[in-house]
Amino acid sequence: MLPSRSDSAVYYFTKPKIWLKKGWTVKEPKLVIGYPGIGLIGELVVRFLVRFTNAKKVGFITSPFFSNQVVVDRYGNAKLVGVALFIKNRDEGDLLFALGQKHQEVMGGELETTEILLKLFKKLGGKFVYSVGGHLSLENSGASVWGIASEPEVANMLKEKGIMLAPAGTPIVGGAGIALGLCNFFGLKGIGLLGLTRSEKPDFVTSKAILEKLSSLLNLSIEYSLLEAEEAKWNKMEEKYREELNKVKLDKTLSLLFKKEYKRPEYLG
Repeated sequence: MLPSRSDSAVYYFTKPKIWLKKGWTVKEPKLVIGYPGIGLIGELVVRFLVRFTNAKKVGFITSPFFSNQVVVDRYGNAKLVGVALFIKNRDEGDLLFALGQKHQEVMGGELETTEILLKLFKKLGGKFVYSVGGHLSLENSGASVWGIASEPEVANMLKEKGIMLAPAGTPIVGGAGIALGLCNFFGLKGIGLLGLTRSEKPDFVTSKAILEKLSSLLNLSIEYSLLEAEEAKWNKMEEKYREELNKVKLDKTLSLLFKKEYKRPEYLG
C-alpha cells in the first residue's frame, strides 16, 4: 500500500521548502520579488539589484512544482531551479531580494512558495513588499510603468509618486502577482510595478524605467553601468545568433526548411 500525503516522510518531498544559511542578520527589511516573464523584466530588475548592491545569498526555496531538472552553471556545477534569497544590510533598512529562476509548472506551487516567502519575511520583521514584472502592452498608454497596490493607502502613495495605477482587470500571473494578493492576509503592505513592453526579448529600457521608480521607493541611489553592460552582452549574443541563422538560410539543403509552409495549430497545449 502506498503511503498517503499525510505521511510526513512523503509530504516532506511534495511541498515547497525553504533552506536558510546561518550567520546572517537582518533589520527592518523590505522585500523585492522578481520572476522571469514577459521581457524578462522581473528577473532583469532583481538580478541587477542583487549585483549592484553586492547582496549576499542567504537562502533558497525549492518546490516539486518547479521543472524537475538541474541546470549546469559555467563552472560545471549542478544547480536546482527555485527562488534564490539575498540580503543587503543598510543603515536605511535592509533589502531582501527574492529572485525566481523559473515560473512553476503548477500554479498551486506558486501559491505555496509565496506563502513560505511571506511567512519568513514577516518573521524577520518586514512590513513592505515590492513586486516587479512585465506586462504585454500593444497600445501606448502614455506610461512605461503601471503601479498596483495591496490597499487604498498604498495606491495613494503611488499616485503621490507620479506612478499611474494599472487599469481594473489587469492580470498579474505568477508569484509576483500572488505575493501582492497575499499581503493583506499577512498584515503586509505591497506595491507592484509592471513594466509595459512589446518585446519578446529582454527589455532593458523598460527594466531601467522600473528601477528609476523603485530607487525612489527604496531610497536607493542607482548607477546603471552594470545594466548597460548586460544589455550590450545580450545584443552581442543576438547579433551572433542572427549571423548563424543567416548561414543556415544560405545552406541549400537547410534553406528548404524556411520555404516550407506549416499550418498553424489551432491549439497549443
